[in-house]
Amino acid sequence: MTAQRPLEDKVAVVTGGATGIGAGIVRRLADDGADVVLGALSADEGEAAAARLAGPGRTIVAAGADLATAAGCRALVDAAVRHRGRIDILVNNAGVTGPSAAAPFGEYDDARLDAVVDVNLKAPFRLARDALPYMPPGSVIVNVTSVAAYAAQADASAYVAAKAGLAGLTRALGFELAGHGIRAVHVAPGDIQVRPDGPAPGTGPFDRATPLGRRGVPADIAAAVAWLCTPEASFVTGTGLVVDGGWTSY
Repeated sequence: MTAQRPLEDKVAVVTGGATGIGAGIVRRLADDGADVVLGALSADEGEAAAARLAGPGRTIVAAGADLATAAGCRALVDAAVRHRGRIDILVNNAGVTGPSAAAPFGEYDDARLDAVVDVNLKAPFRLARDALPYMPPGSVIVNVTSVAAYAAQADASAYVAAKAGLAGLTRALGFELAGHGIRAVHVAPGDIQVRPDGPAPGTGPFDRATPLGRRGVPADIAAAVAWLCTPEASFVTGTGLVVDGGWTSY
């Protein structure tokens, strides 16, 4: 007899699920038995990703929504509720990062600031708020933060501030939602290689080597997220798990 998968019959929403870390999380949660709603910027992008990630035993449906807006956040929650009527797992992974989020502090214009904060901080707040009525006791919110929440990075002031704010939001939700039986946690990735042609360790945007001697891969983050969603992590809330190969240890 096949053992039940740890997330069997759970309904999970993963934002930014079409590529990179998000796609890794979608694949892992689906492999662990969750019925996954893959959030992407457009329906076409989401459907293409869902088809690409499909496999034996995986249930993945796509929903397109612009999380930079309150209406887009509401639309994603509504799509998940139409699909299964509830949300057991909310993974706030979507983010504005890389060159589009980078600029020297004195040159950081309001348009770039708004883009970073709207998606990296306000969207997780809105999604958690809008999903709350549909999250039964035992549900979990997982915010994907960054080592930037712990260590400053050059030309990334808004990104650092938004990710630190997201870690703070996690603490607040862990405290406030405990009475609802809902946990809130965050996972802070380090230097993750999301493309095969990415830079070698110590030569990428973090400019220093990871002590374990390699860059992380999306599956490293997905494994941490998956564990935090299981009953084995039922006493973990309001805090974060740093998955960085020791990057923040020095």
